[in-house]
Amino acid sequence: MGPLGVCHLPRMWVKILLHAKGRLPAGYRHGTGGFDEATAVALGFDRDAFIEFVRTRHPTYLQAEAWVRENAKNLNPEAIRQHNERVHRSKPPLVATAQRAFVGLEDESILDSTLLNDLDDWQTLHAQITQGRLPPLQLSSFNAEMTEVLRELLDATHANRVAIHVDSAPLGFEASNAAAEAKKLGSADGSELAKSEIVRDGKRLAWISVYGTRAWGDADSKALDRATTRAGEIIDEVSGTPVER
Repeated sequence: MGPLGVCHLPRMWVKILLHAKGRLPAGYRHGTGGFDEATAVALGFDRDAFIEFVRTRHPTYLQAEAWVRENAKNLNPEAIRQHNERVHRSKPPLVATAQRAFVGLEDESILDSTLLNDLDDWQTLHAQITQGRLPPLQLSSFNAEMTEVLRELLDATHANRVAIHVDSAPLGFEASNAAAEAKKLGSADGSELAKSEIVRDGKRLAWISVYGTRAWGDADSKALDRATTRAGEIIDEVSGTPVER
């Protein structure tokens, strides 16, 4: 954390900045969802305005923190304390186990989300510096990377919401719950406009559903096909199936 004392704000800033310069690895959010969005909500600043500020102005961290000081509507010691407690919550056991294995940590008592994310960052950075390549996507990166795919699909189709369901108990997913989604804030889902399935070994492993209130066209179908292909690659990679990247 910086002088403001807000956990995760520096990480949010640097990810948005890296993405703006085309240098953010796959599997990392850059402002939307997860702890990024939780930070904006907790402190009461406009998530999209902050993303745009960092993306276009490329501020130093202290300049980004000054922007937050000026624009946050809920910047008080108690709000900061509660936010910091939330981002230090324990990760789900399955995700924590996968992340500890990735970084080579045997201590099963370590579940803290912030610590595990930091270790994941440092492991990825070490591979990039010493080996000149990035490690495969991990299960802990699934939601972040899949959300990015769905966000692009949402923008391309002008839908209200898109969601992916994954039917894979070994990966910790239940088909009844969306594994990741992207939606327009303040908009009702509407009806299901289209659905695309991901099939492995003759079995439906996952499907993407698109919801909205507009007509569906050929360009939309092509965007859905691209998203489905990339979603399948992500699922294969976090499952340990080799894929071309």
